[in-house]
Amino acid sequence: MPTATPTPDLRERRRLATQAEIEQVALDLFARKGSERTTVDDIAAAAGISPRTFFRYFATKEDAALGANRAFDADLARRLEDRIGSSTSLTDLEDCLADALAAASAETGSIERMRRVRCLALEDAGVRGALLRLDAEQTAAFYARVAAATGSAIVDLRTRVLAETLGAGLRAAFDDWAGRRARGEDADLVATYRRTRRELRAVTGG
Repeated sequence: MPTATPTPDLRERRRLATQAEIEQVALDLFARKGSERTTVDDIAAAAGISPRTFFRYFATKEDAALGANRAFDADLARRLEDRIGSSTSLTDLEDCLADALAAASAETGSIERMRRVRCLALEDAGVRGALLRLDAEQTAAFYARVAAATGSAIVDLRTRVLAETLGAGLRAAFDDWAGRRARGEDADLVATYRRTRRELRAVTGG
């Protein structure tokens, strides 16, 4: 039985609120000025904190845009770890990912920041590079979690195929959803992901 995500205490809620504020300010400045012309001092001043406080939360100015993405990865990791050794199938893994997307979508501010990152990455090289580095950073850990969830002792070919299939579906769903939202459509991320799964089955004949 999957474990419930613990409710943050007051101190943790305050920390998360400050982090979210820094992320929002960073995204606003990047959208207006570009990440290259935005400094840590700019972000700290706009968020009403000191540069020293900024670095308690983020290592770089670009990383400040990716907090919601990291939180999503952490939640997905917990959900996958709950399935360790359960001989999970691709469909089970997709359901797990859909649950993580639903949880993220329930946090309106978080999912909106993730959408803005996807859109900014198309135009801002700094944000795009930071997002690619985050993806690379998470890849090895994601492979290992998929292996454990499917009962494999190693990251073998099947594990890689499963992980890449999940990753491709997630990226396609995010990009389609973000693009439709940018055009003013009332798109739902979880519904978009489920439609992506159907398209994947149609393309592969699975």
